[in-house]
Order: sequence, then C-alpha cells, then structure tokens
Amino acid sequence: MTATTFLDALGSGDLDRGLLGSFPEQSPAEEAAGDAVVAGLEKFLLARIDADEVDLTGRLPEGFPDDLRGSGYLGLCMPEELGGLGLSAYNAFRVIERAAALCMPAGQMLAIQAGVGAPALYPALPPGPLRAFVGERLAGGAISGFALTEPAGQNNAWPGTTATRSADGSVYVLRGQKVFTGHGPVADLLPLAATEHTEEGRRLCVCFVDTSAAGFRVTSPIEFVGSRGLPNGALRFDDVEVPAEYVVRGEPEDPRFPDLMAAAVLTGQLYFTAAPAMAIATLCRRWAGEFVARRSINSRPLGGYDEIQRMVGDTLAEVYAMEAVIQWSLVGSGPADRWFERLVSKNLSVRTCWRIVDRTVSLYGAEGIETLPSKVRRGAVPVPLERRLRDARGLRIAGNVDFQLDSQAGRRLLTGFYAALQQDGPAGARGYAGGPGEPAGDVLGGLSEANLAHLASAREQVARFHRFCQELVRRHPDPQELFEKERTVILLSRIAAELFAVCAVLSRAGHGQGAAGGPADGGLLAEVYCAAASHRLADHWRQLTAGADPDYAGLSARWLAEGLPALQAEG
Repeated sequence: MTATTFLDALGSGDLDRGLLGSFPEQSPAEEAAGDAVVAGLEKFLLARIDADEVDLTGRLPEGFPDDLRGSGYLGLCMPEELGGLGLSAYNAFRVIERAAALCMPAGQMLAIQAGVGAPALYPALPPGPLRAFVGERLAGGAISGFALTEPAGQNNAWPGTTATRSADGSVYVLRGQKVFTGHGPVADLLPLAATEHTEEGRRLCVCFVDTSAAGFRVTSPIEFVGSRGLPNGALRFDDVEVPAEYVVRGEPEDPRFPDLMAAAVLTGQLYFTAAPAMAIATLCRRWAGEFVARRSINSRPLGGYDEIQRMVGDTLAEVYAMEAVIQWSLVGSGPADRWFERLVSKNLSVRTCWRIVDRTVSLYGAEGIETLPSKVRRGAVPVPLERRLRDARGLRIAGNVDFQLDSQAGRRLLTGFYAALQQDGPAGARGYAGGPGEPAGDVLGGLSEANLAHLASAREQVARFHRFCQELVRRHPDPQELFEKERTVILLSRIAAELFAVCAVLSRAGHGQGAAGGPADGGLLAEVYCAAASHRLADHWRQLTAGADPDYAGLSARWLAEGLPALQAEG
C-alpha cells in the first residue's frame, strides 16, 4: 500500500516513493492570489501601525479593530459570499506571517480570527439557524475568538464553565470564567466551550455567544512579555443566555470537539503560532547576515570564523526546514488531511524558531538583549531583536504548552497502533497503513550522496519506530497504563516529528526547490539540517531506550511535601 501521509509511513513502517515522490507546491494562480493579498495587507498595516510604538505602549492604535472590520482582512479564508477573501490555508498562513513580521499583535489578530474564531468554525456548521446567524454576523464584520482556557488550566478534559438548558428548552444559561482569551476584550461573537450536565451524562457544548448579552463581562485585560498590544482578556459569564439553536452539543461523556471543528482549530493553531514563528525566523536570518557582514574581529571578517559559519548555516537550513514543513502540511490539503503533520508542525516551528532567535541573540552578544530605545539613544543599528526574543518564547506556550502537545501527538499515534493490534488478520499485524510500498530514493534524483544517506537513515528509523511502537502496545495492552508513561509518549512524538521534518526537507530538496529569500542550493541546506536533526534523533532514541530512570517521582513528592512547606514557612 502506498503511503499518502507521514502517519501512513509510521503506521506501515515503510517510507515509500508515493509519500516523497511529489512535494506540494502552489499553483502559479494560487501563489499570485496570495501575493496580491500580502501586498495589500502590507500597505494597510504600514499606514496605520508603528510597531515600535505598539511594543513600547502595549497598545494597538485606537480604532484599529474598527479599521479591521472594514478592511476585509478579518475574512482571509471566509467564502466570498460572506465578504471574505476565500484564500487557501497556505495563502492565509503567508498573509499572517507577513503581518506578524510587521507587527506581531496585528498578525496574531488575523490568526485568531481565521484560525480559532467563528470564521474557522463556520464551514463545520450544518445548514440551519446557527450557520445563518454566524454567517450574518461575519458578513457584518464581527470580530471573533474562542473562549477555552479557564483559571484551572487548559488541559482538563471537561470545562468548568457550565451550560444549563432552561426548563422550556429555548436557551442555555452559561456560568463560569475564561482566561487568556484572544480577542476577548474586543470580540463581537465568541464561541465558548462549556459542559452540559444531563441525565445521559456530561456533554461538551460549543456555544456561540453574542458579547452584547447581559451577564458577559471582561474582568481584566491580560498582558504578556511578548505580543504586546494583543487584545486578550479574562472573561466572566454570569447567567449569560444563548439561544439553544446557537449551541453545538457533543455526545454523552465524550469531551472531544466535533471532528470538523477540531480539524479547523488544528490548522488555526499554525496560523497563531507557526506563522509568527516563521516571521521571526526569517527576520533573524536577515539580521544575522547583516550583523556578520558588518563586523570583524582582530581585522578578520566575522564571517571567516568557523563557529560563525556554522551558526549562519544552521539558521539558513532551519528556515528552509520550517518552510518545507508548512508547505507539506498546508499546500493542497483539506481540513481532515495530514492531521498528524499539522499537529506536530506547531512544535517543530516554534522550537526551531526559538533555536534561531536564541542563536541570533548569542551572535549579537549584548546587543541581542538591548532594548530598541537604548539602541536608538546611542545610535546603534536599531534591530528589535530583544522584542522578537520575547515574542518567540510566548509562541512555545501559545495554544497549549509544547510538552503537552508532544504528549497529545504521542497518544494519538499510539492509539492507531492499538487499533491495528485489535484488527484480525495479517493487516493488523503489519500496522495501520498496510504493507510496504516502493522505495523513495529513486524518485528523488536531485539528492546528493550525503542526502541519500540521510534518506536511508530516515527510512531505517521509520521502520524502527514502527517496530518499537508495535512491541510497546503489545507489552501494555491497557492504553491508559502506557499513556501514564508520559516521557515515553513524549519522546515517541518528538522522534516522529523530527523524522517528518527530515522527510519534508529531503523531499523539497529532491525536487530542486531552493529557499525563499535564501540560498538557491536546497541540497546543501538539506544536508546541514539533516545532519543536525540526526543528532537530536540519536539523543531521543538514547533516552527512549536508556532503561531505568532515577526516582523523579520520589524526589518531587518529598520536596513538595517537605521542602516547599519549609521554604514557605520561612517567608
């Protein structure tokens, strides 16, 4: 069976030609459509926003949300009949990336709207009163977000906010609190996650709240060290009434979002995190090059030193890899396609971005953490690197903390292996994607000898990963028992993600695609990236197979029971 997604390859243990034989690229018409919107948005933002002032004050210009309402940019992917631009997912990503490069909170406002707000959920709504209501509000320029996280945290299975149906069944009454809600202070229409308690059990409800309703209150704006100026808030719902037809109900005792909504939010997560990460990475690529070009040490050009060359090379290669991962995940795929690739692309993007910005700060030395006003006062080159360092760190926890997303991806991977184990016949024994396909190397004729070796290593590790997971689920017939071994699950997820990135990079290089705005030699960029990835993979495998760990649980428990109270008693 030919694999069509990287998940298929992991499930079958075979990295075949069907998967890597074609690298997804935009058609000229689609690319041109995206270029036009990017150019228009750039003019729109430059005419309204001073990004330096926004970061200093922590506020976007007065009236900017109203300007957005009339601009059309709140509807990047919305259908044209609702006043939207009808962009593809990848073009929307490109637009948000450019906006974030100019002004982080402005880019993330577009990301919230397109990625998790009502425009993202609209295609998942069936024909009826709710779809008509949401469509009408969006056509009128409504700003939206999604109220999910609560004071108790984001990762509880069931929201603490409750949705109680009235006696006559006409409305739901909402009670609870939400925090860290993007667009919370400025939203007109706000989807919200709540729990309904019924005789059949709990039901997850997605309630579409008109924020003009009685009982809705923004209790406090929330500010961050990065993304300064982004509208975010703590919200309270005191007996807020929502018409029953504006509520999407889940099945009893199933805390999962409906599939189409979950798929939309998965893509939206990339808008909010990976697109800004790409913006920061490409800025750092440029800033690193400019710094190296203008500096010398002991009359020797900085670019002549071995370690500097390695730092610059790693940054070039990692930007190339980020581009490859996002193209693979978004170009030409629908909401339900390549879900695994989209799930792991968030962490791949934000962690790679963090390595790049951290490396660039090291390159700049003290200038890397010097504020922009300080640089302006002393006449230094006004590179706002310190701002982007703050922005980049926030991206690693935006949308959920990185290690928790690793755990989620690992559990979903292993769930597929459990399903295969339960199947009858040889297909279940092989894996959950069927048998082997044809080798990939012969369709990537553009690869160098070094990259062919990297491809062979990736193929070998995909097979190893498959065998390891099969054996793991056989040894642990109860999934929950295995999922309690969080470090094992997380390491498996990280191995799978690294292998996906390597394959995306090799596929891109094998089809002769150079870097956008960077070196044209994709093959050399791939060699550099895959060499570094091989070290990360080796470390993950070493940890996964290391045997018994020290007693972390005992150490933590004793300190929490004895050491922490002692510190607190000391004041």
